[in-house]
Amino acid sequence: MRGIAALAVALYHYSYFIQFMVPGTALPSLQLRWGCDGVKLFFAISGFAMLATSQRTRDLTEFAYARAWRLLPEYWVAMVLTAAIAWILGPARLQVDALNWLANLPLLQNWTGVPMVDGVYWTLNIEILFYTLIAIAWRLGWTRRVDRLVLGWMALRLLCWLLPMPGWMQEVLLIDDAPYFAIGLIGCSIWLGSARWMQQLPLAAAVIAVTALTSDRHGTGLAIVIAVLFFVVAQHRARWLAHPALLWLGAISYPFYLLHAVIGYAIIARLQALGLSADGAVLVALACTITLAAVVACAFDRWRRPTPSALRPAIA
Repeated sequence: MRGIAALAVALYHYSYFIQFMVPGTALPSLQLRWGCDGVKLFFAISGFAMLATSQRTRDLTEFAYARAWRLLPEYWVAMVLTAAIAWILGPARLQVDALNWLANLPLLQNWTGVPMVDGVYWTLNIEILFYTLIAIAWRLGWTRRVDRLVLGWMALRLLCWLLPMPGWMQEVLLIDDAPYFAIGLIGCSIWLGSARWMQQLPLAAAVIAVTALTSDRHGTGLAIVIAVLFFVVAQHRARWLAHPALLWLGAISYPFYLLHAVIGYAIIARLQALGLSADGAVLVALACTITLAAVVACAFDRWRRPTPSALRPAIA
C-alpha cells in the first residue's frame, strides 16, 4: 500500500501540480488529480504500523530511537541529492540557499517556518507529530483501548468543528487528519487479534459519521474507501497486495517519496525545454526517480543489516 500511495502522489505532482511549481510547464495528456489522496493513505498506514510497533516497544527511548533510525538517515541523503540536482538542473525557484538547507535538517519545517528543500516534507512533519502523540498515548496506557482512543479523538474533532478552537491546538492534535490515522488504528486492532472485525464496525462507522459531518463529500468518500481497504487487509484478504512488483515498490516507497518531487520537476522542466513531449518527460522523470530511490533503499537496507538488532520488522 505504501508503494501505491507514493506512486499516486508522484503522478499527481508530475501530471497536475507541477504547473504551480514550475509555471509554463506543459501538462501530460493524463492528469491524476486525485493522486494527492495517497497522502491520506500514508496516514492510515502510519496509524496501523505505529499501533503494532507500540505493542513490542519496551520504552519511549526505544520507540524514539527506532523512528529516528528509520526516518532521518534516508531523509538527510534525500536532502543532499535533491538540493544538488535542483542546483544542477534548475530552475532557480526549486533551489534553497545553504542556510535554509541546514535549517531543514531537524525535520521541523512546519513549526520553524523555513522554506523546505522539497515541499513533500510537510507530511513527514505530520508523521513525527503523530509518532509523538501515539508514544504519549502508549505511555499512558491508552493504546490498550483503541475504541476509547479513537472515540476520544473523534470527539475532539467534533468539538473543534462546533467551537472556535485555536488553530495551533488543532494542528497539535492532528484534527484534520485524525479520521485517517484512526482508521489505521482500528484496522491494526483487528489484525493483531485484540478485536473482531464485527466489533469494530460501529467504531469505523462513528469515524465515518464524524468525517461526513465535519468534512466534504470527497473527504467522506475517501475515508469510506480507506476503511473498507483496511478491513479487508486486517482480515488477511488482500493477497493481491503481496504481488512482487508491489512489494518491491513498497520497499523503496520512502526514498521514492522523498526524492520524486523537486528532482522530478527539475527533470521534466529541463527535458521539455530541450523539446521532449510532456508525456515523455514524465516517463523519464518517473524512471529516474524510481531508479534513484531503489539505489538509496538498497544502500540503506545493507547499512542496517549487519546486526540482528538493526533488522526492520515487516510492519515497521
